[in-house]
Amino acid sequence: MSQCKCGAETPDGIHLCHACCARLEQLLCELDGIVEDLVSAIPRASLTASYGERVSASGSLHAPLPINDTALDAHMALDKYLREICTRLTRYTGIHTTRRDSSGLASYLLTHMGTLRTQDWAGDVEGQLSKLLNKCRQANQPQGERINVGACGSVFNDVTCDNPLNPLKNQDEIRCRVCGTTWDVRERQRDAIGAAWTHSATPPVIMRALAEYGMHVRPDSFKNWVKLGHLVAVGDTSPKEYRVNEVWAVAKRMAERRKVKKQAAGL
Repeated sequence: MSQCKCGAETPDGIHLCHACCARLEQLLCELDGIVEDLVSAIPRASLTASYGERVSASGSLHAPLPINDTALDAHMALDKYLREICTRLTRYTGIHTTRRDSSGLASYLLTHMGTLRTQDWAGDVEGQLSKLLNKCRQANQPQGERINVGACGSVFNDVTCDNPLNPLKNQDEIRCRVCGTTWDVRERQRDAIGAAWTHSATPPVIMRALAEYGMHVRPDSFKNWVKLGHLVAVGDTSPKEYRVNEVWAVAKRMAERRKVKKQAAGL
């Protein structure tokens, strides 16, 4: 007797039990619909990031990312895994798949499920495919707001990567799609704000810039802070300009106050 990864006993030479095989077949059958939704989601990115003047660590101006990179990454990971499994299986079937898309690769696996069940690595396929499809489903969900944390800035062979980084607002890390460097989002936010710390600009420009880095200031709040004396204009320019660091400090202080009030109210 042989044994499936789940612990169930199987006939000699069979390494995927009927229950695990049924689950794998179900996943492969569901794959078409999930991928179809995923492909539709790839061009969908958050449009909440403002166009126009920006403050960034590199000084460059960038527009919001035009694609849903989370969906694209999920799709690429799924395709890569399916290709790897089909390539391994080809060594035993002697038959090459004629299609390289996800649907075609899934069909190949379904067609040769009998051969797949004889592989000692077959028990890993269902679990890994389930994880990848869950990531695809998550990527199909509506995307949250994206922020801008400047251009990548990694240097390779004296060439600086200027790809814009646009993580989700609550994302901890982001990987540059061009050079592959992984960045800490909060650290990038601090660096970007620091680069423009003493600069002055008009309220609309400052509010758009701060929004890119996750700090939202409403126009009425800005006006109220000026009225209360929390913010003082720089010079006698028209329209009036204010220092970025001062606006950031007031906005952060007010956000902390709101947080304390909510905690006190038990919200």
